[in-house]
Amino acid sequence: MALPERKLQSIEEFITRWKSAKEVMIDGTERPIQRPKDNQKQKNYYSGKKKCHTRKHLIMTDSDKRVLVLSKAREGKVHGHSAVRRAKNW
Repeated sequence: MALPERKLQSIEEFITRWKSAKEVMIDGTERPIQRPKDNQKQKNYYSGKKKCHTRKHLIMTDSDKRVLVLSKAREGKVHGHSAVRRAKNW
């Protein structure tokens, strides 16, 4: 089993890497973390949706349920849609 790519710079690079992927699904997942001691970090990592401190990953899969791309972990307060729009590279 190969690990998913982590740094794609463009759509063209994605298409070149996964020529067989006709459809992709993007979803976010949150993992709970310990509450940071720093007050500013607490604000950044607090997820109002989960009501705890989290880190968030974006995942791109194909119709065969293979993980194609796994993003770096982001702060829990960032909405999944915002993270997709802001992502310069995965």
